[in-house]
Amino acid sequence: MIVFLLLFSFGGTPVSADLPSETRIVVIGGGVIGASVAWHLTRLGCPDVVVLECGQIGCGTTWHSAGNIIRMSTDPVAVEIYAESASIVAELDQRHSIGWRPCGRVMLARTEERLKEFDIIIRTLHEQGAQVELISPEDVQNKLPIMNTDDLVGALWSPGDGRVDPTALTAAYCREAKQNGARFLEGVNVKQAVSRANAVTGVDTDQGQIRCEVVVNCAGMWARDIGLKNNVDIPLYAVEHFYALTESLVDVYPDMPTFRDPDGLIYGREEVGGLLVGCFDRDALPVRLSELPAPFEFALLNENWDQFMPYMEQAILRIPALADCGIRALVNGPESFTPDAEAHLDEAPELKNYFVLAGLSSSGVTRSGGMGGVLARWILEGDPGLDLSRYSLKRFGPEHNREDYLRRRVRDMPSAHFGLER
Repeated sequence: MIVFLLLFSFGGTPVSADLPSETRIVVIGGGVIGASVAWHLTRLGCPDVVVLECGQIGCGTTWHSAGNIIRMSTDPVAVEIYAESASIVAELDQRHSIGWRPCGRVMLARTEERLKEFDIIIRTLHEQGAQVELISPEDVQNKLPIMNTDDLVGALWSPGDGRVDPTALTAAYCREAKQNGARFLEGVNVKQAVSRANAVTGVDTDQGQIRCEVVVNCAGMWARDIGLKNNVDIPLYAVEHFYALTESLVDVYPDMPTFRDPDGLIYGREEVGGLLVGCFDRDALPVRLSELPAPFEFALLNENWDQFMPYMEQAILRIPALADCGIRALVNGPESFTPDAEAHLDEAPELKNYFVLAGLSSSGVTRSGGMGGVLARWILEGDPGLDLSRYSLKRFGPEHNREDYLRRRVRDMPSAHFGLER
């Protein structure tokens, strides 16, 4: 496996140096999810939070996220989570430079069947007071003049969608959480949770133990391995995940809407005058974490054009100018998916006060604010405020956490995103 290592600095992130002997809550993982959980916990009046990151804050899958913020889903609970996330991003943008652009999103339909699927999204969002509407191919052309719309039958327009800088968003969460009392420790490897009578009493790290009442596993694609140390099943597995960055293009402008073409399994947005064009591919390629070099903090896998080319062809069909445009990079960053491409947000059935928020299946940034808030309320107030059954760890059995099963199953999960909007 070829791996490209990038030098990366998460400038301005507050990091403490000394391992405390005791705190109330330990969060494992300093990506956008762990940072959001810490932010919410401190906002709810709990300053006794320690975030442990084995590498640097903001590493892992966070830094190479596309950073899209979406509002559309067929599920009312997901719509509430998306809405809270978007609201938090807009709030943080008032206090920090996080690259928030409320540019809206267009989701395209090549067939009448796809257009009918959009009716469910429209009903769900309208019932919760969110804006979304069907638009014509001509409307799509006006919003995205670079796009070929000849084969479209319509599209869905969500003006509340947008995009954010994932690194800056994570830094904003961290900065405010630390101001409210949280501590962030880098270079600390968590071995496992410590327990007594099937309840958390602390965590064991390579630098000693911390006594605590609650552990929150937000370790991203490493969450499964950490869970196994305590016989906690967290079924997820990493796959190669791609987007291309192009040279500058005519008719691309900074606040152009983001777009999804579910029939082509592609998505995109503006990026420094060019485009970021990504895919959710069929027959995705599993990544065994034990084969990645250490440290794998700000690293990428090989470009793998053989895997991406069918989706690049779909992108050229949608945006003909791409045929003659230079490609600056093909970003291939491992991303973890669950066996149903849905997140894990639950207290572990096997261990009291061991909470899990992981397996976001390529939607960590867009759901970080909402899911972090739900989990923080659950921990501190005893009630998440929403029906979280679709995110329950109990929807899977131990057989679904076997590596051979996961490697087979997750190959189909990226493309499952574009069956019907999650």
